[in-house]
Amino acid sequence: MRAAVTFLLWLGCCTAAAAQEAAAPIVGRATVIDTDVIVVDGERLFLFGIEAFEQEQVCFLNGRPWDCGSIAYRELEIIVAEGEATCLRREDPDRRRNRFPWATCTINGSDIAAEMARRGMALAQREQTEDYVADEEAAAAAEAGIWKGIFVAPWTYRDNLRGL
Repeated sequence: MRAAVTFLLWLGCCTAAAAQEAAAPIVGRATVIDTDVIVVDGERLFLFGIEAFEQEQVCFLNGRPWDCGSIAYRELEIIVAEGEATCLRREDPDRRRNRFPWATCTINGSDIAAEMARRGMALAQREQTEDYVADEEAAAAAEAGIWKGIFVAPWTYRDNLRGL
C-alpha cells in the first residue's frame, strides 16, 4: 500500500512538473523560417490560428503576377524584428495536426498572427480558432495585402501542388 501511495505522489509531481514546463512561455528573439513558422529560443513554432501564403505562392494584382508568398515572408520578418517574442504553446483541436508545435506569440504585446492577418498576409484558420477572423475581415475591408488582388487560399494552393 505504501509503495502505491509513493508511486501516486511521484506520478502527481511528474505530471505537475510536465504541465508547468508545457505552460512556461518561450521567450527570445524570433527568426523566420517560413511564412507562418518562427524559431524562438531554439524552438520551431507554427503560428496558431492562421495560414500564411506559401513562400513560392504567386497571387495576382491588377492582372499581373504578384509574389504574395515572398511578401508574406518579408512581412513576418518585419514584425519579428520589433523585439523579443513571448510564445505560449497551443493545442490544435484536430488531432492530426497536433504533431506540429503550435503557439500564440506576441511581441511588445501585439499578437504576431493577428498582425499577419490584419496586414492581409495570412488567413484565419477557422478549424483551429475563430480568434483571427475579425482581423482577416478588417484586412479584406481595407483591401490590405492579398485582398487587393486575386489569390488562392494557402491550403488550396498546397492541395493543388499535391494533386488533391
